[in-house]
Amino acid sequence: MKRTMLMLLHIGFLFSITLWPVLDPSPAWAFAASRYQLSEESNYQEGCFDPCMCPILLNETLQGGFVLNLISRDGEMDIYEILEIDWQFIQGDETVQVSGSGLYLIGRDTQSISLDLKVGEGAIQHFESGIVPLQVEFPEISIAAAVNGFFCYDHVFFIAAMPASVNVEHDTWGCLKSTYR
Repeated sequence: MKRTMLMLLHIGFLFSITLWPVLDPSPAWAFAASRYQLSEESNYQEGCFDPCMCPILLNETLQGGFVLNLISRDGEMDIYEILEIDWQFIQGDETVQVSGSGLYLIGRDTQSISLDLKVGEGAIQHFESGIVPLQVEFPEISIAAAVNGFFCYDHVFFIAAMPASVNVEHDTWGCLKSTYR
């Protein structure tokens, strides 16, 4: 009897730790960060936008990636934090680094992005998209964010990104490792 009871306790313990993530009412266990990579449609623009018409407009290809981490899901709107922004573009003969973080919100038909970015050696600037229609099907992202609301002289990032491809391999010790392409 004692042995049977002990065995049932062990089975119960194993069963509970196996099903704990499924039964846990807090959704935090299900949220995983994903590495994203910018596609070739991404760019940085600086210059005049409507209604102003001035001859200055720089359009530079943007490269790099970031981490997208789901922090809240309520059925109406998903909220993601954007971490580890590591972008760059070439302006003249100089590579300009962009770093920072932000938030990405996505609903059924709308999205918005809010970023705090350090562009080159400049001060941190706040970029916003406002609430805009979805352009692509999630998990792909296509959205633009500006410092001055896309009005007259502005700084704008057009972000087109998708989850990075992951290669899973075994290292020389038999452990799994992942590399991003």
